[in-house]
Amino acid sequence: DYTKATLSSYTEAKYFEKLNEYNLVLLYAIVFVTAIMAVGGAFGVMNTMFAAISQRTKDIGVLRLMGYGRRHIVMSFLLEAMVIGLIGGVIGCALGSICDGWTATSILNGGGSSKTVVLRLTVDAAVLAAGLLLTLLMAFVGGLIPAVNAMRLTALEALR
Repeated sequence: DYTKATLSSYTEAKYFEKLNEYNLVLLYAIVFVTAIMAVGGAFGVMNTMFAAISQRTKDIGVLRLMGYGRRHIVMSFLLEAMVIGLIGGVIGCALGSICDGWTATSILNGGGSSKTVVLRLTVDAAVLAAGLLLTLLMAFVGGLIPAVNAMRLTALEALR
């Protein structure tokens, strides 16, 4: 018995359209991993800020007695979280810039044919800006709950 092979012919535009479907799958995977890492980063900042606030409760009480308002306390801890996030973001962007131009080659099989795909890592200004913005967003979200908890402390509670 003969095994009949089926052939498919595509126009060049259709071929690249089908190839683009693989790119979308890769993009969705990248977005999924980025979202998971962002949540982890926000919890990391939150943990750091809770530790910082627990070490400085007496300082918060002194500031409250000196006349600093609740919004000043929130802003100071949010600013601290954003600075910590910015430092981490700059280090991450520096490491990412080192990886600019790296390539990975893969062979995709499907539809009766195989395709060689070369992925090239491009780290440009838009990627760096998006990374820094995501970092600042994670720092803000991660620092917000601890800062609000610090704001709720009264001067007497903080000094005990």
